Amino acid sequence: MKFNINNFSRKSKLIVILTNDFLLALICWLVFGPPMATYIASEFSTGILDIFMRQWLAFVLPASAAIIYLYTFGFYRTIIKFFDSKDSILISLIGSMIFGGSWAVLHIYQFQIVSTSFLSIAILQGILLSAVFYAFLNVSRDVAKYLLYPESNNIDAKHIVIYGAGASGNELFQAILLDPTKKLLAFFDESKNLKDRQISNIPILGSFSRLIELKEEFPDIEVWLAMPSIQTEKRRAIITKLEKIQVAVRTVPSFHELITDQKTMADIQNLSLDDLLPRTRVERDAIKNSKDKTFFISGAGGSIGSEIVRQLLDTNPKAIILFDHSEFNLFRVEKECQAIVISKSLSTKIIPILGDIKDSRNLNFLFQQYKIDYVYHAAAYKHVPLVEDKNNIIKACENNVLGTLNLAKVSIDNEIPSFVMISTDKAVRPTNIMGASKRMAEILIQSLNAQTSKTNFSMVRFGNVLNSSGSVIPFFIDQIAKGGPVTLTHKEVTRYFMTIPEASNLVLQASQMAEGGEVFILDMGEQVKIYDLARKLIHLSGRSVASEIDGDGIAIIDVGLRPGEKMYEELLISGEEIATENPKIFKSIEQFPDQETSNQIIMLIQSAIDNNDHQEMISIFHTYVEGFNR
Repeated sequence: MKFNINNFSRKSKLIVILTNDFLLALICWLVFGPPMATYIASEFSTGILDIFMRQWLAFVLPASAAIIYLYTFGFYRTIIKFFDSKDSILISLIGSMIFGGSWAVLHIYQFQIVSTSFLSIAILQGILLSAVFYAFLNVSRDVAKYLLYPESNNIDAKHIVIYGAGASGNELFQAILLDPTKKLLAFFDESKNLKDRQISNIPILGSFSRLIELKEEFPDIEVWLAMPSIQTEKRRAIITKLEKIQVAVRTVPSFHELITDQKTMADIQNLSLDDLLPRTRVERDAIKNSKDKTFFISGAGGSIGSEIVRQLLDTNPKAIILFDHSEFNLFRVEKECQAIVISKSLSTKIIPILGDIKDSRNLNFLFQQYKIDYVYHAAAYKHVPLVEDKNNIIKACENNVLGTLNLAKVSIDNEIPSFVMISTDKAVRPTNIMGASKRMAEILIQSLNAQTSKTNFSMVRFGNVLNSSGSVIPFFIDQIAKGGPVTLTHKEVTRYFMTIPEASNLVLQASQMAEGGEVFILDMGEQVKIYDLARKLIHLSGRSVASEIDGDGIAIIDVGLRPGEKMYEELLISGEEIATENPKIFKSIEQFPDQETSNQIIMLIQSAIDNNDHQEMISIFHTYVEGFNR
């Protein structure tokens, strides 16, 4: 194996540095020892060599005392760990004075020469020795850093600024030192206590004007946020400032991820997407009364379905039935769930089932085999442009409408206590088939709820969730990474946004409030203009937006609205809403057809499906779905 000093452990590197400094002290002795020996020999009329050899004590003790002091007070953490350079300078200065002062005192004591000239020479040499040793120590820091951490000298390395000079920032600095592709240029911290200070010779910038200057010198810099426990509002304010500078921003994992050992400080990641939203983050509430319950999740492999499963696992329920028609999605979520069960020593039984919500026979068999307490229905065809295609309209309606109705009826037949349907804001005055099919499912479920007391039916309606399947955000990020352009359908399009964990938790909270027939609406804050979101993503990637005047940067191109796409989304149909015990959840009072009308609608839909007549299906939606405009 080829010798490589970079393969040394931290302990070995520390030994190298300590040995280096001891050798520096030896060099000092070899420089100052002979002149002093010559002078003493003349006073004692004895051999220079004899005197010189008697000086060993005046080297060993001062050198040992100095290095012990330096080690005790953390001087060596300037390389091995981290130490403020001002404090480091003071410590090295005192250590050098200990070395030089001890040298002088030991000479005076050992040789018992009390002449004024000898005392003057001893003191002067002690001062000179301290100065030389101090200079040697500072030079050795750079040499040690060069030899032991050559990655810091890589001119092609990615230039980094750490935002936050506290404990998290220092720990992140340690990780950067071990990465040859990264180079730390500066810390950034607005704390007045850290103004104009340094950490291991790395400056701490305290104003955004300094950061702008650094950006001009190093256009490729990334700012890494090392503030895992900072409040959301303050964090978002910082990100807004960084966006204006147009600097790439990344972050350390959250405090929760760190304390649960999910990630380490070195696991630098892109900004959490909810950092981009102008709203207060929804805090996650605990799920109650689920310990001995069995849950059935349709569409368990999807974005919302799988997150509902994850959060249910936190409560250690009796069993969770994962139901999905996609073998790949089912395999993936089942594997993840089993890993969570093992890692947390849960007693929850994970039951993966391949199936179709339209298959009554299979569902009945399944529901009879397991005593299910809650059904969460998240399965749906939801991609607007795909469903809008005339070749897919019938299949989408068969799944979203009749599939939902089938699952609901099987739940009644098996006396399932609670059924929760996941809906969408696109169901409100829909302009597309997907939204119309979801609204039709809503009104039929409401009507069904009025006909039975065996099963408690409710619906939860919300807008877009970040990073879900088909979400625009990952699409934008991919386009930016490729250099653009970023394509959007219209500059004035607005959408509601919420993170998947937030939406899923509110779904679970809403289901616990359900008494039957409610349409729960999640408070998703203000609508966000998609164009503004695209600009923010470009700026926070360290790029600029190309303008008509200046073509540099990443262009944002308006490609026109997709079939069935709305300029803005709505959550309320009637405009009436009732507050609940959770300020983020409301109930909507909406009209639904009576049993006779519902049965007629179902017959018409079934006929259109049997005849594969998408025009008839559209006509049904125009007749029975309020506000449908396609």
